[in-house]
Amino acid sequence: LNPAVLDLIASAKAAGREVWLASASDRLVVAPLAEQVGAVGCFASDGVINLRGRAKAARLVDRFGAGGFDYAGNDGCDLFVWRKARRIVGVGLPSGLERRARALGKPISLLAGLERRGRDCWASLRPAHWIKNTLVFAPLIAAHDTDFGRYMLAAGAFAALSACASAGYLLNDLVDLPDDRRHPVKRHRPMAAGKAGLAPMLALSGFLAAAGLAAAFWISTTGGLWAAFYLIAATFYSVSLKRRLFIDVIALTMLYMVRVVAGAVVASVPLSPWFLACFFFLFLTLALVKRLRELHAQASDQLQQSGRAWRTDDMSVAAALGAAASAASALIFALYIQAPQVIDMYARPEFLWPICPLLLYWLGRMTLLANRGQVDHDPVLFALRDRTSWLTGLAIAAAFFAAL
Repeated sequence: LNPAVLDLIASAKAAGREVWLASASDRLVVAPLAEQVGAVGCFASDGVINLRGRAKAARLVDRFGAGGFDYAGNDGCDLFVWRKARRIVGVGLPSGLERRARALGKPISLLAGLERRGRDCWASLRPAHWIKNTLVFAPLIAAHDTDFGRYMLAAGAFAALSACASAGYLLNDLVDLPDDRRHPVKRHRPMAAGKAGLAPMLALSGFLAAAGLAAAFWISTTGGLWAAFYLIAATFYSVSLKRRLFIDVIALTMLYMVRVVAGAVVASVPLSPWFLACFFFLFLTLALVKRLRELHAQASDQLQQSGRAWRTDDMSVAAALGAAASAASALIFALYIQAPQVIDMYARPEFLWPICPLLLYWLGRMTLLANRGQVDHDPVLFALRDRTSWLTGLAIAAAFFAAL
């Protein structure tokens, strides 16, 4: 809600004028907002007519007559409406659109747009989530590879996957707008809060996807194919898979796994089946923790039921599955460090054994905290702010270096 527009509404009401809300958005969204701001009524899309541009202008002329209304807008398609309006009110207009509006030769007033557009655009990319793409370096670290050139290739893969991931996040926010606006945390995201335009964000999503794929293919053809697979999988997850029972957590797990495989492929590092299996169950645990936290929010009435297939009475099953996946990850790591090729890589491989209980402790604790509702909606970001997670990570790193 733009304070300048709210002031305009208040001054119009004080002058005894009617205020209507006209939008190309669906009536299900527009009607509650019209009531919230105290509008007399609303005009909106209804699933048959898209009330945008010429269609909106025709609807307003039918109701009020040509020149019988003032119109506040902020988009190029509003030029059709301004041609029929008595007065133009521009909200946060870019210079080019302002010139075109003034060229209509009508009385015009300009209001400030929402501030921090650059910051809101940056926040929509979710740069904090790029930390997940550091998984591209995991195969190099596990293989004790010290080739600087390979790390540079992995860094390029990190940048390409970050662009693809942000493209996927933007698309996900567009698809999830109705649910996000009811969510106690996600409703503050720029698009859900109305701070970022939907059309520009969709265009930015397409640009980032193209840039990420171009960079990935430039680094490596195989790496580019994995980046394309990640983008396709992320799109299917946003559009459909996240609403399918348990397929959603498998899909989330595979999105993590793609990062690991892409890093290995780009840097030409062989992957152990044990290594992949350990990471699979680790990521499966994190995916279940994410769902478990959402179910706890639903059970405590912090979150309305969305289109997800999970129900609150599935919490005990999700917690049990998370515990089982945690144990499987620790068990497979124990088998991994007993493999002959792994033992040959370490001077003191026995120092790797403390990693097993540390890994089991960290994943088990995350599952328990999620079951209590004490984990943020993204477990990875929670871990980055959690002191216990940092201490556990340092202990694991110490065991790793002691074994070298």
